[in-house]
Amino acid sequence: MQIESFSTAPLQQIIPSYLYAQYSDDEDLQAFVATYNSLSQGYLDWFNNTPLGLYTSPNISGPLLDWIGQGIYNIPRPVLSTQTSFTRAGYNEFPYNELEPYNGLAHSTSGTAQIASDDIYKRMMTWNLYRGDGQMFTIGWLKNRVNRFLNGAGGTDYTVQENPPSITVSGNTFTIASFDNTVFSALQELLNARLIAFPFQYDVAFNSVGFFNDGGVLWMTAPLNYPTDPGGLSAGDVWYNGGTVAVVPGGSGVGAPVYFGVVTAAGLLALGGGGLPTSDPNNTNQLWNNSGLISISAGP
Repeated sequence: MQIESFSTAPLQQIIPSYLYAQYSDDEDLQAFVATYNSLSQGYLDWFNNTPLGLYTSPNISGPLLDWIGQGIYNIPRPVLSTQTSFTRAGYNEFPYNELEPYNGLAHSTSGTAQIASDDIYKRMMTWNLYRGDGQMFTIGWLKNRVNRFLNGAGGTDYTVQENPPSITVSGNTFTIASFDNTVFSALQELLNARLIAFPFQYDVAFNSVGFFNDGGVLWMTAPLNYPTDPGGLSAGDVWYNGGTVAVVPGGSGVGAPVYFGVVTAAGLLALGGGGLPTSDPNNTNQLWNNSGLISISAGP
């Protein structure tokens, strides 16, 4: 009798079907059995490579991910919504001489709503299911979860020390600052809707750090993770210079075009400015290095 153990690898090969000897000379039956064995091996390989409890697997997506999230973990796929609804009805609810009829009923809705992608769904599940941080709410617990959500593609783990998020506390409000992107927007919507674990006693606010165009100069709303001094940086590195984004001299000036409105603050920090052209490319919204100051081309 064999005792099941996690230290024992699952069966990798099926026990194949075979023909009785008297039929071994029948090519059609041999082909049938070979096809049956091939299909069976395919099913076994799929189950070995797709453990249903491991939702972070790239093989788990779409309806299968929904089935696992709902059926195994009781976490349905969320709807990311910024919608607000307003209803007014009944006598004396509308001022006289407005468009609504007397004693009428009116509904109004604004905002957007969309089903979360597989990536966001997996990140949400990891936030709620991760046990390594413990169950006691602390600033470390929150930093780990925020960092893991923002950087752990497909719900995978991510070490907070690699890129710690900025979280400040004032009274009962925790303010999370991060580079503005779709993942951070999803986190905001999930937290605002209380679809991910967060103590009800506290409020949460957000500071989205991004770029804006100020008269052709690239400005940034906060330094978040950007160096604020060029000392010790390499040629072509970018740094936060009191609101503008500067480049350490010495880059090649030869690289793929980078565009305002497309590149994110995090993306530019990783890319650097060494490849930006050193003269105006006359290409609308393309970034260029204007004597160490990143500028935005107005076009021809």
